[in-house]
Amino acid sequence: MTFLQPLLLIGLPLVALPIIIHLIHRHRHRTVKWAAMMFLLDAQRMTRGMARLKQILIMAMRMLAIAALLLAAARPLASGWIGLAAGGTPETTLILLDRSPSMAQQNLQTGESKLSSGVSKLAGLLEQLGSASRIVLIESTGLAPIEIESAAALRDLPEARTTDSASSLTGMFQAALDYLTVNQVGRTDIWVCSDLRRTDWEADSGRWASLRESLTQLEGVRFQLLAYPDVPRENVSVEVQSVKRRNVPGGAELVLDIRLLRQTESAVSANVPLTFLINGARSVHEVEMTDDELVLQGHVLPIDDNSATGWGRVELPADANPRDNFSCFCFASEAARHTVIVSDIAAVAEPFRIAATAPTDPNPNLEHTAEVFSTDRVEEIDWSRPSLAVWHASLPDGAIAQRLSNYVAEGRPILFLPPDEPSQQSLFGARWGEWSQSVNDDPFRVESWRQDEDLLANSQSGAALPVGDLNIYRRCAITAPGTVLARFADGQPLLVRVRPDAAEDSETSRNESSTLSASSSVWFCGTLPQASYSSLARDGIVFYIAVQRALEIGARALAPAQQYTAGSLDVPDLSLAEPYSDDTESIVSTERRFHAGVYQDGERLIALNRPASEDRLDVLSDEAISGLLSGLDYRVVTDQLDSGESLASEVWRAFLITMALALIVEAALCLPPKPEFRPDAISGFRANHEASA
Repeated sequence: MTFLQPLLLIGLPLVALPIIIHLIHRHRHRTVKWAAMMFLLDAQRMTRGMARLKQILIMAMRMLAIAALLLAAARPLASGWIGLAAGGTPETTLILLDRSPSMAQQNLQTGESKLSSGVSKLAGLLEQLGSASRIVLIESTGLAPIEIESAAALRDLPEARTTDSASSLTGMFQAALDYLTVNQVGRTDIWVCSDLRRTDWEADSGRWASLRESLTQLEGVRFQLLAYPDVPRENVSVEVQSVKRRNVPGGAELVLDIRLLRQTESAVSANVPLTFLINGARSVHEVEMTDDELVLQGHVLPIDDNSATGWGRVELPADANPRDNFSCFCFASEAARHTVIVSDIAAVAEPFRIAATAPTDPNPNLEHTAEVFSTDRVEEIDWSRPSLAVWHASLPDGAIAQRLSNYVAEGRPILFLPPDEPSQQSLFGARWGEWSQSVNDDPFRVESWRQDEDLLANSQSGAALPVGDLNIYRRCAITAPGTVLARFADGQPLLVRVRPDAAEDSETSRNESSTLSASSSVWFCGTLPQASYSSLARDGIVFYIAVQRALEIGARALAPAQQYTAGSLDVPDLSLAEPYSDDTESIVSTERRFHAGVYQDGERLIALNRPASEDRLDVLSDEAISGLLSGLDYRVVTDQLDSGESLASEVWRAFLITMALALIVEAALCLPPKPEFRPDAISGFRANHEASA
């Protein structure tokens, strides 16, 4: 319970006023024994217990009436879910705002979303409190503190609207910790507005332990979690997983892979109309969903053969969440797949050459070529052509290292293989260690690998690659700051993805979609495809698929039409780009990289979409929240979209009603009793009188 006029609570000691008056009244008159009254006093002794209880109740009602009057005058606030803890006005109020697409889930009747509801209620609460404390917003895209002039301004901020990029709750908590530490603020209330999606909260992240330890050391910090955990009852989401343009006799066509996810309370099948918008032209195709998921692979749409480049959207009818009802794409003639292999050993270079020049798509218009260069011919390489580079040599330095850095900066991938004699030279923050040999012909086995993304991800049908069947006879240690994509049973990595700036860790990968991204374009592999080193080339499946996926990344970087995940680190600057759709024209230019849409950036078409993880409906349980926030002073306020309640409302009327009821009870208790003749009292008096005589 908190109060808008807490100074009036100073008068609470007045509750003792009836007791004081009673004590004064008892000592105001001198006691005189009167024989005529002794009869009445003796009779009263027989009912003294009830009379004393009655007097106590009268006194309590008077005290309750005074207390209720004082509390009502102080204008108390309370909530339907939680009583706001007392302790005075905080010096700082921090608001951590989850702007992920799932927060766009709305009430179809009112159009109010989870995010708009949370922002409105937080602003209303701060306005009611009327506090002069500092209000600071930390939202999920920028993770930078934004000081707000007033609570009313919170409703109109562009930074308080939903986006199409994933949230990082660990990032927001870290930003809040940094702000509190640097600014040395006093008592602070931290409000977290989120729908508790597991992917956004990164429940399995190791960062929570260090965050909890640091936050528990701060004094005067309270956490209030405004949660919207409800998932939509009826909702369908759409995702374009891939799009390719190809020429066919008499024209051209687009080949799309589309995934639909349905959340429903009924088990019956449903017909879902898909609207395709391509270069402004619309068409509708109806599909039947008999399960919760439907994947349309190789869906063909004919287009004009003069449309060398273009853009499009796949749209669904309106439902609970408007942010997952569309998926954008752009297309162009595919770039040639050209691979450069640097190696002095033919047994290493040849498997890569074969895998790179054997296309997965039998498109006669798509060229696959590969060139092999020895280490003494590296200067001859034209680095503007390759869509994939394989480097089997000592890590370079000087001018060659700079060329590789420029190559990677353009979003094109490179795979490093260990040389026979590793050195201490490092590149992209990584270096090679020592070679080790398996014992007694018992090969090293891969125990775990990333199946949700990158080179070793599961196929589109969900089948896992047979990475665990690989036999590794010789391996080289890898020291690299990055994400381990495949790991041996003893923990040593086989394949590591390193960011070009050597600053990526396993936590940043959560912002990437399940599709491949140009930001993940540097890999270090700890073995070779030679028969004496591994079964990579002999078994072939894993090796071939990984090479083709790496080639696809490079081709996308070279193509005039590129697709990115909204909010990911590799999204280019779109502040000067021209949007193609009406719903993105009103977006502030600095916010475009966080919103799905198609943009014209110079000669490039760029399509942005929400992460695929945002279509997952896994929500944190109460136990999971308790584990993540263990040791912190926190409270959970669970809200619903159709709830019209505010976070706090004045309840002074209840105290006035309490005062009135207390006065009525007190008046009833003060009524004189009905006269009653009691012969037993007379006989008792006579007996006492005769005994005394």
